[in-house]
Amino acid sequence: MKDILGKTIECTCGRTHTVPNIEIVEASIKEAPCVFPEAFFIADLNTASLVDLPEERSFVFAEKRPLTTVKNVERIIKESGDFPEIVSIGSGSLTDMARYAAYLSGKRFSCVPTAPSVDAYTSTMAPVLVNGVKRTFKAIPPGKILIDIEVLRNAPIDLLRAGIGDIVAKIPARMDWVLSHIANSEYICDFVWDDMKDLLKEILLRSKDILNREKDAVRILMDAQLVSGINMVIVGNSRPASGAEHMVSHLIEMFHEERGELPPFHGLTVMVGVFASMKAFEVIMEKIELPKMEYPLEERKKELLGLFDERKVKEFLSTYQKKEIPSVDLDLVRNSLRKLYEDYFPLLRRTLEIIEIRSMLNRYGRIFLSKIVRLSNTIRDRFTIFDVLDGMKLLKSFPEWIGW
Repeated sequence: MKDILGKTIECTCGRTHTVPNIEIVEASIKEAPCVFPEAFFIADLNTASLVDLPEERSFVFAEKRPLTTVKNVERIIKESGDFPEIVSIGSGSLTDMARYAAYLSGKRFSCVPTAPSVDAYTSTMAPVLVNGVKRTFKAIPPGKILIDIEVLRNAPIDLLRAGIGDIVAKIPARMDWVLSHIANSEYICDFVWDDMKDLLKEILLRSKDILNREKDAVRILMDAQLVSGINMVIVGNSRPASGAEHMVSHLIEMFHEERGELPPFHGLTVMVGVFASMKAFEVIMEKIELPKMEYPLEERKKELLGLFDERKVKEFLSTYQKKEIPSVDLDLVRNSLRKLYEDYFPLLRRTLEIIEIRSMLNRYGRIFLSKIVRLSNTIRDRFTIFDVLDGMKLLKSFPEWIGW
């Protein structure tokens, strides 16, 4: 990864990629106040205990896991005052809030990851809850990232599970991207996949080592998260990292957030989406016959209203109705995806078992998860495997076949 930081790449995809010049500093987290001498720090009750933050230039949320809301972003902007840089000490939510607050206030942004749980650290996008709906906003990349491998390897075990869940999602996300390239002639870049594929294979092979907190395995996971974030910067959107599996995740998270509940860690809900997405690709790749069933808009609306308020439902349905779902040459799809499917899916199934996917499936149950899968392609205009099933009139029967 360090080989491409700050470089301009003339890519075979036809585009020129500009990679941000991010400085990676390997040091103890306790050195953060010295590494960032002009910065204002953001932490929560969990992460503040890892470092002795200077009181005059830090703000600690009263919660252990503050939500990424507009209100909290505004709070960071206000608290950071005239300091020229905002530095997050935490994982996904704190990083996203600090990044977006820095962008809005014209400040520099840097981060100190406390878990290898997400790929947000090097990204330039920030998902923020706006009136209960998750929206993704443009932000800025970090100028500097402080890596303390001892902190990362000793993160709570669920954050390590989440990190594996979030990073292996790049496999079905790549397949969704190839699918859309075939169906919609959507732009695609092979450079960002080539940058990730060997790291992904290594993580699939060493997922047990990561959960056992082996230093080199955890570092591979962290490196993959950093590369994934940079890949989104290179392409200009989240396509390299996010497909149908993230739509499932976002719906589950919004379901909890609407009820004032903290959702599970992001990568844990993503692993549910990975499981469902894998099953959907299995239907296509293995030519599994499912009953065709109509799923009219009124039925979709009724199921959405059972989970979300009317305002959100109206917005979701508006997004869905603007979608154009083309017919897909399934033989071409199978030929194009065969190598990915055969190289990665057996390992991916094994990894999901290792990170205890069954615990998440049992938590939610068949009825709820079936609804989530049926409804997940309503929330974004991004074309995925679920849209293929929708166009084939299989989206209603598919979740019942999965075997939750």
